[in-house]
Amino acid sequence: MIKIYVDASSAKRVDIIIKHYTDFMGIVDGYTEGLRYMIECEKESNSHQEMGDLGIRVQTGGTTSDPTAKKAIRNVMTLEALINCDFSGDVMEGVNRAEEFIRDAYLLRDMRKDYDLFNRQLSILGTEKETFEKYLRREKSLDDIAEEHGITYESAQQKIHKIRTRVKKQVVGFMDGKMGGIA
Repeated sequence: MIKIYVDASSAKRVDIIIKHYTDFMGIVDGYTEGLRYMIECEKESNSHQEMGDLGIRVQTGGTTSDPTAKKAIRNVMTLEALINCDFSGDVMEGVNRAEEFIRDAYLLRDMRKDYDLFNRQLSILGTEKETFEKYLRREKSLDDIAEEHGITYESAQQKIHKIRTRVKKQVVGFMDGKMGGIA
C-alpha cells in the first residue's frame, strides 16, 4: 500500500484512503504507536526524564526543544535503534533493511498527515458523518443505509457517492494547497 500510495496523484491518494480506510487507519496508527514506543525506549536509555508531549512530537515529525528527546528521535533512525527495538526478533534483518525502514518511516509520516486531513474533512460533514464513517469502516452496507433511511438501494448508493465526491474534492483541494470548506 505504501508503494502504491507514494506514486499516486492527490486524487488517487484519497481514493486509496477511502477504499482501504480500515487498513489505512491500522497502518498509520500502528506506525505512530511503534515509533512512539521506539523513541520511549531510546529516551529511557538516555535519561529518566518524563516523556511529556512525546506523542505529539512523534506525529509532527519529531519537532522538540528537549535535547534528550531530540537524541532519542535521532537514534531511532539509526542502525543501533533498529537493532535495539526490532519487533520481529530478527536483529540481522533489522540491520540489513535499515535504509528501507528509514525511507518507509518518512513515507508513513506523510500518509499520516493525509489521513488526518481526510478525518478533519469528515468531521465537518454534519449529519452525514456518522453514516459515511460507518460505511468506510464496513460497519454498514448500502443495504443497511437504505433500510435505516427508508430509501431504495440506488438512492443509498447515490447518497454515498455524493458524500464521497464532496469529501474527495475537499481533501484533494487541501492536499494541493487550496483553501476552503465544505458548504
